[in-house]
Amino acid sequence: MSKVIKGYYEKAGVQPLLIEEKLKKLANNNDILGEFEYWILNRKYVDEVRVDGYSASDLAKLSALLEGEGAFMLLIELRENPDKAKKRIKNGFKIK
Repeated sequence: MSKVIKGYYEKAGVQPLLIEEKLKKLANNNDILGEFEYWILNRKYVDEVRVDGYSASDLAKLSALLEGEGAFMLLIELRENPDKAKKRIKNGFKIK
């Protein structure tokens, strides 16, 4: 478990159950977890991880909703459920 990421979520007021779910996803994607930790500490993207041609900073440029944590979660979604993630990107991240 990443104390840096857990602390980030706790400070943001994320509910404990949701924190655990997010930490599990990140633990299964250790390369993305490392970049997210770096972003939390430095507020800069490393961009060594690419999924389907996208880096975290590429995704963050697509929508203000994806700055930081959202970009890393979408990288995981691109890896685990590429069709769904690509559809969200294509549709411009519309909120229902």
